[in-house]
Amino acid sequence: MSEKLQVSVVGASGYAGGELLRILMNHPNVVLKQASSESHPGRPIHSVHANLRGLVAMKYCRYDELGDCDVLFAAVPHQVSMKLMPELRKRARRVIDLSADFRLRDPKLYEAWYGVPHEAPELLTEFAYGLAEINREAIARSDLVAGPGCNATATILGLYPLVKAGVRVRHVLADIKVGSSEGGKQPSAASHHPERAGCVRSFMPTGHRHTAEVLQVMGADDPRLVEMSVTAIDMVRGVLATIHVDTEDKLTEKDLWRVFR
Repeated sequence: MSEKLQVSVVGASGYAGGELLRILMNHPNVVLKQASSESHPGRPIHSVHANLRGLVAMKYCRYDELGDCDVLFAAVPHQVSMKLMPELRKRARRVIDLSADFRLRDPKLYEAWYGVPHEAPELLTEFAYGLAEINREAIARSDLVAGPGCNATATILGLYPLVKAGVRVRHVLADIKVGSSEGGKQPSAASHHPERAGCVRSFMPTGHRHTAEVLQVMGADDPRLVEMSVTAIDMVRGVLATIHVDTEDKLTEKDLWRVFR
């Protein structure tokens, strides 16, 4: 690449935003132009993300101070991104959204799983689902990319080789163990350290919203096909998905080796 991309981040003070800043600052083809935070404007980035001390001298700006750039990452909460997206598209040719707002292509499915009507339904089909392992070419072509959900990613990566091979799946049960950072920076009864340290607790045993992403990738309509049971364990980062798959086809161990290699 002859010229480095000018990249900015909206909502860069949360966990996802901080990790994104770390990756971008170490990317050889990227120049970090701006990082916005409505809760920390004017403060040095390293005062919020101490691990970035010595790597960046930049200060947070406000959202309305963002200028144009080549690529704009949105790391704002769910249901906020869809409100901002029409304006974000004016700031950059390419927008990559880390929230759940543009992962599903059907506005009715979004409302069913997230409990609110989508505020920019006309944009849903314009976003490429941003899981590179299964959608690399579409991501490369698209100016709008939706980052996948964490638990959806773990489940899809384990399940997709079967889907790609055309194996007929009767039922999927994904038993998922997750760390506390999945809950985001704002503590709650489900994610606050005193509530979950030293214990194992059911976080979302049924009805997890990331199920919709798995079904979409599988090309399935019946929500009973996939069950996700998410358990919080005494860990900060990471997701472990143990996936049990009942198939119509009888597969030998050799068949499975061929599918997953």
